[in-house]
Amino acid sequence: MPTHQDLPVILHNDKRGLLTIEDGKLDVLQLSKDGRPPKRLLTCSLRNFLRARLASAAYEGQRRRLDLFALIQKGHELRLSTMRVLIEPTDVPEAEEWIQTAMQAAYGQTKPFRRALVLVNPVGGKGKAKSLVREHVLPILEAAGTVVELTETTHKLHAEEIARDMDLSYDVIVTCSGDGLVYEVINGLAARKDARKALKVPIAPIPTGSANAICINLFGVKDTFNIPLATLNIIKGQPLPIDLCSVLLLPSRERRYSFISQALGLMVDLDIGTEHVRWMGDTRFVYGFLRGVITNKNFKCRVKMKVIESDKVEMARKARAEARQIMQSTEGKALGGGQGSLIEGMRTLEVNGAASNGDGLIAEGGPSTADGNDRSDDTPDEGPLPEVKELQPDDSWVTIESGTKKAVVKKRRGSKASTDEAAVPGAWQDGEGILYVYAGLRPWVARDLMQWPVAMNGDGAVDIVIQSITPRGTMVSAITGAEKGEAYWMECQHYYKASAFIAENLDKKGQPLVAIDGEPFPFDSFHVEVHSGLATVLSLDGHFFISDFLRKQNIHE
Repeated sequence: MPTHQDLPVILHNDKRGLLTIEDGKLDVLQLSKDGRPPKRLLTCSLRNFLRARLASAAYEGQRRRLDLFALIQKGHELRLSTMRVLIEPTDVPEAEEWIQTAMQAAYGQTKPFRRALVLVNPVGGKGKAKSLVREHVLPILEAAGTVVELTETTHKLHAEEIARDMDLSYDVIVTCSGDGLVYEVINGLAARKDARKALKVPIAPIPTGSANAICINLFGVKDTFNIPLATLNIIKGQPLPIDLCSVLLLPSRERRYSFISQALGLMVDLDIGTEHVRWMGDTRFVYGFLRGVITNKNFKCRVKMKVIESDKVEMARKARAEARQIMQSTEGKALGGGQGSLIEGMRTLEVNGAASNGDGLIAEGGPSTADGNDRSDDTPDEGPLPEVKELQPDDSWVTIESGTKKAVVKKRRGSKASTDEAAVPGAWQDGEGILYVYAGLRPWVARDLMQWPVAMNGDGAVDIVIQSITPRGTMVSAITGAEKGEAYWMECQHYYKASAFIAENLDKKGQPLVAIDGEPFPFDSFHVEVHSGLATVLSLDGHFFISDFLRKQNIHE
């Protein structure tokens, strides 16, 4: 354990002070002359401490200025705080050693002074990205000593072009927009000849767009738009390998990579059909949902799935068990920086920003496994992604085709579902109509919609919801509790975990589009595979946010 954790200083009022590092926090104390306890002027957790910098002296024997930069909690907000103290000439060697101790305690195994490529979409969301970045993001990055190269996007897919051609020496790619910019960066990296290596460069999102699902899943509903927290993630976040879906569009054979969702039916209208009301923010999705429920249009399609699990009770049990394990393994550990026991658990993370546990992509054609170590020995670690191939379903795949019937709505049972699919409450009944098909990799798609509450990163599965046509009143009532994932238990909402699936359009004229991460594409048919750990984001806690749904003890809640 390093020594010199206390440092005598001179405060702004010319009084004597002390900087102390203890119990995972930094305190600035004002000392008294009469023996009274010291007065605490400032305190912050080491995770929120950004930097200590000793200014040079103009002449020999001059007091040296020590600048301290930190994010301080003010109510529910984090604000950048700068404190300047003076160091006596005789204390300069001790101050230099204290700075090293403070930075090691604050960053642990995390590399300080990262080099960041910051991409800003000036027209994203409500068009305030430039001012938000200038006023809130850049000052914090500057205070932390982050080396920033800022680029504004000027046209659609510009970020994809940048990612495809960029130098990979950056420690992090920062996206200042919504999910669309993250989508572009991922697809740009995936298109490179060194895609495997490129996709290990972590992405850190700043929520300045209208759709910010990745930030909801990283920071939670309450902190979705907490820009200082998202900026701290740029500085101290740990590399987190994330699952992607490869989507092969037919007949064009265009391949896109998806990190959030693939939407059909009502959910396409909900997203793409509400572009004209982006000014409403998250509320536009509720507006789109209500509009779609009113029409209650039957979506005509055929879905073939390589199902891993379809028992809702069992899926909830496994997801909650994994969530408990994650919480127990990270309890008391500040993965974003800390000293002693606070930085245990970061030993397997590389300090250059790359994840240490495989890229999660397999050879051509087949779905990936969940552990991210499924590539063959002769697959190059830094080469391109394999050529795309169409999926070949066999008799083990489950096929669902829309009909014309409405689902029979019953009160949810309280007992554990049977493993016999025909006997499972809410199992698909042949002939039911389909309102929408929605496949996703993360629990939240919007702050008011947790569509896939048991989605777990790294499980090798995409969670697929097939919503039956049901009375309008049932769907409207489902809005209540949708942000908590309560619709999961509706019997008319069929839920599957699959390693791959195929969707086929049975009414190409009447329903021409599919939405991939909110981006529209022509819909004839498409093939989807899951690739575990293929891309990388930064996370302050080393995992995605754990919802209240997964924290519940009662399996049926």
